[in-house]
Amino acid sequence: MSRQRKYLQGISITSTDNWNISNDVEGSVRLNGLAFQQQPLLTFGSHQYVAFYKTASGYGKHYVNLGRRTISPSVGEWQYFAFTDYEQKTLDEHNTISMGISGDGRIHLSFDHHDVPLNYRASAVGVAKTIPSEWSAKTFGGSAVVHALPGSTGPWTPLTYPRFELLSGGDLLMEFRIGQSGAGDSYIHRYTSSTGQWSNIGKYLQGQDNNAYINGITSSSSGKLFVSWTVRETPDASTNHDFYFAYSEDEGKTWKASGGQTVAKPITPSTAGIKVFTMGQGSEIINQEAQCADRAGRFHALMRDKTSGTSRFYHYLRLPDSTFTKTAINAPGLSTPPYLSLRGKIAAYGNSVIAIIPDQLKSTVTVWAATAGQSYKDWKLLATIPNMAGEPGVDYKRLEESGVLSLFVRQGGPFGTRKVQVWDFGVKE
Repeated sequence: MSRQRKYLQGISITSTDNWNISNDVEGSVRLNGLAFQQQPLLTFGSHQYVAFYKTASGYGKHYVNLGRRTISPSVGEWQYFAFTDYEQKTLDEHNTISMGISGDGRIHLSFDHHDVPLNYRASAVGVAKTIPSEWSAKTFGGSAVVHALPGSTGPWTPLTYPRFELLSGGDLLMEFRIGQSGAGDSYIHRYTSSTGQWSNIGKYLQGQDNNAYINGITSSSSGKLFVSWTVRETPDASTNHDFYFAYSEDEGKTWKASGGQTVAKPITPSTAGIKVFTMGQGSEIINQEAQCADRAGRFHALMRDKTSGTSRFYHYLRLPDSTFTKTAINAPGLSTPPYLSLRGKIAAYGNSVIAIIPDQLKSTVTVWAATAGQSYKDWKLLATIPNMAGEPGVDYKRLEESGVLSLFVRQGGPFGTRKVQVWDFGVKE
């Protein structure tokens, strides 16, 4: 572990710790550390959980692993186990792991997808609340891998990009795409903690010979559900175009455009009021970057494009009065991102916003902050993580509850020395 101390007007990092979780997998692609893993690292109660692939028996064969540690009242050692009843064999960067924990203490996992049937498993109820002393597949309990959500209705294939999001009352949403790149629709299902069953909220985004690539699905403290996205016509990322936004005030049942007008479901790219910023194909927009919401009801997104002639990261900001702005991140020392380079994350803390940006030219992940008081234009470097070759994941719940920015990252280098890590930054405003 290492420790350092840095200060910044408005926000500061008071300490830095890091842990090696595992050797990264042996294979030709990344399976750990992708931007569309909404929650590979997640806090629930007194424990933090991490989901990752680890090589099972040689090149291209991997097991889903689940780790936990205590974080309150003090930080404990990591404990792990592997699910050995399901071997992941597809070397495809889409086939990542997503994790959610519902209010009844059930841990939900979905994994190994790229235009295939749903793969889902869940623990017994209460595993994240009663905290069994042994941590193994046996104490995890629950079912084997299933290909439908219990109690709900499909379609379940061809499925890609599962995401979970916890609602304030303890129920859990699951969002995913059905279809293929350039021709797909997005669906939401809801897990009800009181019944232990799923239900189909329905198709909420529909392609028009294209598909939406969302930056995330975010439940805010104000009770709103936010989604932002870009649209693509083909499997070629160069056909990404425009920035779209919608929000829900009833947890995904109905939706509104940024200006407040109710829109029909499913939302399409031509739905009035949904497109906020126009950027044509060939603008080097990267799909599925990042978004978050803060306690003041502001919505933030991080994306990059080349509309200015030079590729830049941009901070998208929507105020509660529906005002939307898009501002280049002028962070001194941050490299110009190459096309199709690694994607970042964005998080809110107090009146500050934190951008976690891979600097691919320097093989680092950099942590930056800007303040509401300066209209989020005073970007300052808080920390640098060396030897990085992946896209970071953020434990948003731990940042909100404990003031610790906890990141899931993947090192560079060859198999056998390349690690999957968790970095903790104490944050103070």
